[in-house]
Amino acid sequence: MAIEGQARLWREQRDYIRELTRYLVASVVLLLAGALIGVAMAERAPDISSMRQEALSEFVSLFKGLPAPLLALAIFLNNAVKTLVVIVAGVFAGILPLIFLLINGYVVGIVFHATVHTEGLWTFVAAVAPHGVLELPAVLLGTSIGLMMGARAVRKFIKKENIELSSQLARGMRFFATVIVPLLVVSALIEAFITAPLSGK
Repeated sequence: MAIEGQARLWREQRDYIRELTRYLVASVVLLLAGALIGVAMAERAPDISSMRQEALSEFVSLFKGLPAPLLALAIFLNNAVKTLVVIVAGVFAGILPLIFLLINGYVVGIVFHATVHTEGLWTFVAAVAPHGVLELPAVLLGTSIGLMMGARAVRKFIKKENIELSSQLARGMRFFATVIVPLLVVSALIEAFITAPLSGK
């Protein structure tokens, strides 16, 4: 019975990812658009980008000095709560996921520009790649659910289609719990125990 349950869960997750495909593509495009804006802003208005970089550094400093297990917990909670909010708030026409992607892409663009120009491309890759290979897909899957919820909310309330949003949200929450949360747990552990020591944080 347990094996059958696992097989059914795997099929459900696979089918759900297929439904998310177009929204996942949209999430990637929005994130890249935000990143390009961030790079362009850093090039044309270095003072503004420096202020953003300082604000980000102040936020990161809040986690400095924490033991690795507590750092992993803090990173996980930060990412999990934000991703959960993006999913749930997606029912409001997908506005929050869209803004979230653009802002985070913008920040990534500024950090990328600053790091590459001061320490080189390898430093940026080393600081992001170990945990980013899991964290980024997890967050993008979350924003994809938010965007999909937004699209279906628009179809329900504006186009008057017969869509049960509560059941759609329940599916998204199951996917969050069974796929996204494990990815965020592992990425937080990698960031705390591997990435942070490598980058000297």
